[in-house]
Amino acid sequence: MLGVHPRTINKWEKRQAEITPLPEMQAALDTALQKAAGDARERFVQLTQCASAATEASSADRAQLVPGIEPMGPELAAVGNIVEFIGSDMATRREFLELSLLAGAALIVPVRQWSACAPVVPIKPGKVGWDEIHGLERAVELFRRWDESGQGGLHRKAVLGQLNAVVETLQHRYPDAEQRGLFQVAGELAQLAGFMTWDAGLPVAAQRYFLYALSACKRAGALDLGAKIVGDMAQLSKALGKYEDSLAMVRTALATLPRNANPLVRSELHGHEACTYARFGRDEVTNTRRAVEASLEAFDRATPDAQQTWNQYMDRAEVESLASAAYTQLVLEDPTSGQATTYTRHAEDHALNAAANRQQHRLRSRLFDDLRLSKVRLAQQEPDESGKLAQRALARAAETSSSNAINRLVAHSQSLTARYGDVVAVVDFRANLADYVHKVAPGRENDLA
Repeated sequence: MLGVHPRTINKWEKRQAEITPLPEMQAALDTALQKAAGDARERFVQLTQCASAATEASSADRAQLVPGIEPMGPELAAVGNIVEFIGSDMATRREFLELSLLAGAALIVPVRQWSACAPVVPIKPGKVGWDEIHGLERAVELFRRWDESGQGGLHRKAVLGQLNAVVETLQHRYPDAEQRGLFQVAGELAQLAGFMTWDAGLPVAAQRYFLYALSACKRAGALDLGAKIVGDMAQLSKALGKYEDSLAMVRTALATLPRNANPLVRSELHGHEACTYARFGRDEVTNTRRAVEASLEAFDRATPDAQQTWNQYMDRAEVESLASAAYTQLVLEDPTSGQATTYTRHAEDHALNAAANRQQHRLRSRLFDDLRLSKVRLAQQEPDESGKLAQRALARAAETSSSNAINRLVAHSQSLTARYGDVVAVVDFRANLADYVHKVAPGRENDLA
């Protein structure tokens, strides 16, 4: 906050002999802490705790014997927790199904702890040199292609099995490069497991996988990947209607990223920020537009090397879709605004750009492109065209297996029916959607009642 290292603050607070702050610095620290916002004071405490933990960890590392395969220390508890959780998930145990949704401090505090302990400069793992680790990386790429096809939920257990094998391996100590490489793979697998679990209709379990992924990224020194995972968590919270939580996480991730961070990660975070601000309507118009522009600018600054295996989806189509979603939501939240026509035009332009740039194999994303343009037509008060586009999106749903797709189709049907329930195209869409839901998700039929 004042350019003073947390360890210095720790020593000063404990009145240790080796440090004596100048009177003016001590007064400045006291005043700054008293006037800081509650969340800032909380992050300060977490920073000091993290510094203490880092000091203890470095002392333990110095005392360690020659590197080899040996039991690990601090990571054992975390690894044990995720192994147990995966086992419960794969066995569909009662305690797994009865997990509670995380919200507020239970979700935000772990994100802030990750932020507090994040390195100032991302640590780039050296060449691991293990054929096994490279094989794991290739497996992750295969799993990502499954997810892109819209069939990820069907292959979720395969990803969990691979993740379980990796975290069990991490119960032993390896040389630093291999250790970071394994944690990187574990982080990518846990992130993918979280996304697939969410798409399978299990958001509560998805939150846990994202938190495990964040923990693995911290141990791998993978700051960019960690920030991207926080963005996934924020997106999930937004989908669950937890807009304050979503904003808090996005802001934390953006504040944590250094200036030279991956611009595609920054672009995606600003895109999620814009979509969440838009949910607040007229009160957050300025912040919504600012975040949209920041997202587009960050994307335009990206060079080819910014696209890693874990963010290849973040292309022109994706950044345009985020911009369209934000502007569309602004209009739907406040259709009487004097700027509604302007925002609708922006939403349409971005939606068309997204659809034009979308890769053909991304089936679920193409479904969402149709649905997004249908929402734009709804905002433009063109119910017939909106209903036809929604019907096209529904036709694509047969090619995927996605709980998120069903959620969005049902929500859009409710919006269309509430405003234009007597329009033929809307009536047809609702009837066809009811048939589809009856076949693939009979438990959701009441949502269309």
